[in-house]
Amino acid sequence: MAAASSVFAQAPVVDLSRDSSVNQSTATPPPPGYPQLAARTNTSAGNLQANPQAEAYYQMQVLQQEVQELRGAVEELRHEVKRLRQQRTEDYMNLDRRISKLDGAAPAEGAPSGSASGTSDSAPAAGTGSAPEASESERDRYQASFGLARNGDYDGASKAFKSLLEDYPNGQYAPNANYWLGEIALVQGNIEEARTWFVALLDGYPNSSKVWDGRYKLGTVYHQLGDNAKAKELLEQVAASDQRASNLAKQYLKENF
Repeated sequence: MAAASSVFAQAPVVDLSRDSSVNQSTATPPPPGYPQLAARTNTSAGNLQANPQAEAYYQMQVLQQEVQELRGAVEELRHEVKRLRQQRTEDYMNLDRRISKLDGAAPAEGAPSGSASGTSDSAPAAGTGSAPEASESERDRYQASFGLARNGDYDGASKAFKSLLEDYPNGQYAPNANYWLGEIALVQGNIEEARTWFVALLDGYPNSSKVWDGRYKLGTVYHQLGDNAKAKELLEQVAASDQRASNLAKQYLKENF
């Protein structure tokens, strides 16, 4: 027993607590516990679910903004087209009046006797051998109707021209009234109505000098309506003539056919 005690007394003493602390300080930390890892995984999954929704909402807002901008651009274009149509008609009327003065065919100031291509009212109307004499009332009413159109009151001018045609269907100004009713319909965007008036001019007053203007305008109307065959036929007839609308028809054919 004494020998055994002596042997054990000489054995080195190992401090296990010190080694344990060293091992704990140098060892790799354990991974996080399951509850913490699960929480992080749930959070990531939630973000993945939220991002597509946010992206879709953003894209929807972008598309809505683009649609609003396009609508605004369309409205601006509509306004510009309307303005150009009105300007074109006013230019036609002003040129018509000036040519009438040069030809000496206008019965009074402001009463056009031709069109943009410059024809006059001195030609016979309604297929008669000579132009019917215009009464003072017819002339005054025509001037008043034309004045409304020149000032931009297209609804009032249309109503006045129609009333004039009802009272003077074969009057001196009947061809011009039909013609300007077609022009007003074009300005207002009523293409089919414009076609009706120009056809009425050609059918009802075949010997009027306004027929060539009407034939040219009817050709452009058919082109807008998509009937290129009729459009080209009419425009080629005008282009081959010696009328003042000939150059307009040639230019239109060159640009569109």
